Amino acid sequence: MGEVRRHFRWLANPQLFVGFAVACLCLGAINNIVRAASNSDIDNVHPKHVKGVHIQQNALPNCAVVACIALSFDDGPDQQVTPRVLDILNQEHVNATFFIVGQRVAGQEAILRRAYAEGNEIGNHSWNHPDLTKLSPAEVDNQIRMTQTAITNAGVPAPRLFRPPYGAVNEVVKSHARMAIIRWDIDPADWEALDAVKIQEGVLAQAKPGGIILMHDIYPTSADALRPAIDTLKARGYQFVTVSQLMHLAPGDQGQYFGAPR
Repeated sequence: MGEVRRHFRWLANPQLFVGFAVACLCLGAINNIVRAASNSDIDNVHPKHVKGVHIQQNALPNCAVVACIALSFDDGPDQQVTPRVLDILNQEHVNATFFIVGQRVAGQEAILRRAYAEGNEIGNHSWNHPDLTKLSPAEVDNQIRMTQTAITNAGVPAPRLFRPPYGAVNEVVKSHARMAIIRWDIDPADWEALDAVKIQEGVLAQAKPGGIILMHDIYPTSADALRPAIDTLKARGYQFVTVSQLMHLAPGDQGQYFGAPR
């Protein structure tokens, strides 16, 4: 015990005690600064390297000043085509909006999480792509609800955008969607053309500020057309945004949207 008292005898000296306390406070402050700096570094980490963290990849342009346009893709996720589309979007520093068919999520959850983590927007496109105007209210509700569940179970937040298959909408669909219903005003008919050159030409011929482009991430020819279409639109001065960014949509907004007038 005497040995212990001898080691802590300096505590009885006020000057030494105050000096020790100040040193501890300084070390604590330095540690907090280092920790804060380390946390801020996450903003510079690529989203796919941060598991479970959503980082918006691209700065939002002022669409009132520059020509903005939104890319949207229906019917995925597809095991082969969707990753190709995501690679191109990532390399081009472009974000898009993906409208998901619920029954296609199983087994492709990682693709869906990647799309979201890289700054893309995820929407609901029904469970198995029927014409919803031909279904009962209960069936419409199930189509939407089951897809919401499939997406959230994959680890992605519940969508707040809905695109009805074939663009078919009636009062039942409107009342059961409970989300913003997103249509389009630029349609290269990639599902019909199945030709990369024709798809690219269709996009470029119809492109306009505030437009929403309809494509499908289930056709290889659509992926083939994507990069040249993006590069040409960029050369024309277009900035790419998600549908919500284009339409200035907030959580809970409803209504039906075809594109943003300029």
